[in-house]
Amino acid sequence: MCSDVRRVAHPGPVSGVPTLVSEERSRSWGLISVGVFIRAPGEVVWSSDYYRISCVLTDIRGTKQSDGGPVEQYRLRPGDVAFRPRRRKLWSDLSGGRFIQILQTRETYDNLVPELVCGGTAYLEPNDAFNDPLISQIAATLANEIEGGFIDGILADALNTALAVQITRRFVDRSGMTPEPANGLSRERLARVLDYIETHLDDRLALTDLAGVACLSPYHFSRSFKRTVGVGPQRYVTQRAGAGKGLDAQDQQASRRDRPNCWVR
Repeated sequence: MCSDVRRVAHPGPVSGVPTLVSEERSRSWGLISVGVFIRAPGEVVWSSDYYRISCVLTDIRGTKQSDGGPVEQYRLRPGDVAFRPRRRKLWSDLSGGRFIQILQTRETYDNLVPELVCGGTAYLEPNDAFNDPLISQIAATLANEIEGGFIDGILADALNTALAVQITRRFVDRSGMTPEPANGLSRERLARVLDYIETHLDDRLALTDLAGVACLSPYHFSRSFKRTVGVGPQRYVTQRAGAGKGLDAQDQQASRRDRPNCWVR
């Protein structure tokens, strides 16, 4: 059986004047941490060992300096996305505003890129203002469900992987991406995964756990599992957990989870 990846939760990467950034709410699921924050006007230095995706909820403007480069004028509008790789410094003096922050562990990309990119290497660069509807929707879904608790570990892992895939695709030409797996899980791998699910139905299962049992990355495991079983791992686990208990509550959760979100209310 493959070894489990290390998990990190509740990081605190803001330095400089941390009192300028206040947290409305936040939650961590294994390899991903999500929060809604309010930033007061002033200077803040960002330096972290985590990959950061920020989705802006209000107008933010001011000046910034990335990795000691030139000082530039900066403006973000609601719906804009910013991405900063790990260990890339950002100084900013901004007007303040409200945003969703997503922190992803190093393992998220270390495990994904070798299977997603030909040659196994992707050079991810800071991008402090771009538009990506998929990233915005995933971020809003995670942020809206922090208090509701409807997102389980498997779905959170899947959304974390989807975010990393979308980010990686911004920096790698389509011709440099490996094709998606054409085959499903082997009979032996599928049996191991299904046995593991049945044994741990009462636990907080995570996608990385199931992928580890199959000795695949979460990215390839999700697609291979759905190709073999006909539904994704999160839906399969939900169905198995609800078997014999009535699915009303599960169906309500699935309905709320599948409802498209635009921005945090």
